[in-house]
Amino acid sequence: MNQRPDTRPSRATAGPVVSPGSPRPDTPLALHWADWRRIITRTTRSLVAGPSTLVAAGCAFYSTLSLFPAISALISIYGLAFDVQTVAPQMAALRPLLPPSVFLLIQNRVQVLIDEPHTSLTLNLIISLTVALWSASAATRSIISALNMAYNAREDRNFFVFQATAFALTLFSILGAVLTIALMVAIPLLLHLSSWLHIPAPPGSTYVLTTLSGPFALFTFEILALSALYRYGPSRHQRTRWRWVIPGALLATFVLIPASQLFSYYVAHLASYNTSYGPLGAFIIIMMWLFVTAWVVLMGAELNAEMESYALGQPRLIIWHSMTPEEPGCDETDPSPRR
Repeated sequence: MNQRPDTRPSRATAGPVVSPGSPRPDTPLALHWADWRRIITRTTRSLVAGPSTLVAAGCAFYSTLSLFPAISALISIYGLAFDVQTVAPQMAALRPLLPPSVFLLIQNRVQVLIDEPHTSLTLNLIISLTVALWSASAATRSIISALNMAYNAREDRNFFVFQATAFALTLFSILGAVLTIALMVAIPLLLHLSSWLHIPAPPGSTYVLTTLSGPFALFTFEILALSALYRYGPSRHQRTRWRWVIPGALLATFVLIPASQLFSYYVAHLASYNTSYGPLGAFIIIMMWLFVTAWVVLMGAELNAEMESYALGQPRLIIWHSMTPEEPGCDETDPSPRR
């Protein structure tokens, strides 16, 4: 016998908020240190009390299924405008962020796609951009649902709009990755123009800038991609301005880099996934790494949501279930700053 799930909302312990009569901050820069301490405290409580871990696990599952279709689509699109042989050297920038077995698995898949003839890539574009992109968008759909929970937003977009939003975000993410790889190839060439044109430059500056150009391009892409995801992913009646989503994107980016490095160290020196899971060890590691990534992305969304509710002087509920209009605890208002 099916039982109706518990629809009682769980409330986070809310600290003081901006009082309704006081002036509301127009930008995150207008918040004081005391405000940020309260916001960070409430964000931590939301992450602990809310279902962030369970939601991140679901995102990791769909992201694992979507990873290789996304790589296939990325190589296919990149091969239309650029030489696909330039992709492999740029993967070195990802090595410090990925566990060794995960990096090797992805690198081998990329190499297989690169070694395919150009005609196969063109045919692959026709096939994979209708199938692989749709498969890759499954991860985006799960992340959008997770962002709705983080923002306490009820999904009121119809089926086609929701699917189109997820597909568009996936496509633009892949196009952004293509542009990032192209910049990682072009920037070192541009930096060497000074030596080719005999323009004086400080000793060693070209080497330093060339070494840092790859990580800087990845860092910039991650911030822009997360900002777009936080702004256009959740079902909001009005879009939040960019200034209110950038703090969460910055937090997620700065946390994800050391978190990935720590997880890579854990897998390489402490864990024994390959011993426990055998041939499936690499896929388990991929799923665990994507779980860490999804949790960090949700952490940035929680920070943005708490920051918005604090700026508007509205206490925030943590909803443990899918919100529908008839359920108690569902807030029909959208507390996103609309200035």
